[in-house]
Amino acid sequence: MRKICSQGITFLLLVLLLSLGACQEFIHNSFDTFTGKIVDVEGKPVADLELILTQDLDFGVAQPPVAKSIIYSIKTTNRGEFRMVVPARTNISFNTEYFLLLSSPVQFELEESGMSVLYRYYSFSTADRAADGTINLGTLKIVRQ
Repeated sequence: MRKICSQGITFLLLVLLLSLGACQEFIHNSFDTFTGKIVDVEGKPVADLELILTQDLDFGVAQPPVAKSIIYSIKTTNRGEFRMVVPARTNISFNTEYFLLLSSPVQFELEESGMSVLYRYYSFSTADRAADGTINLGTLKIVRQ
C-alpha cells in the first residue's frame, strides 16, 4: 500500500512539474525594453510627465480608464524620453498587450482613420520587438486639457 501511494505521489509531482514548465509565461533571463519620447502639440519635449505601464485597465462607465495593477511607473526625462525594462513574455503568452497610461489632465493625441483622437492611454503589443528586445514606441504627442 505504501509503495502504491509513493508511486502515485511521484506521478503527481512529475505531472505538476511538466505542467508548470508548459505554462511558462516569461522568458528566463530576457527582458523587453520600452522606449519613447513624449512631446506636446508644439513638438516640445514634456519633462517630468508620469507614465504608468500596465496590462490591465478598468474601463468603467463614466470614468477614465484606471490601472488595475501597475507594472512600472516612471517620469519622463527633461528631454521627454522614457525607458522601461520588464521581463519578456513568451511568444505564446496570451497577453502581450500593454497600456501606457497618463495621469489627468493630459491625453495622448493619436490618429485613427485620418482623424485626431484623444486617449488617456496608448496601447501596444510586444509583436514589434526588435532582435535586442527593444520596443520603440516612437514620439508620442500629448494634449493638455
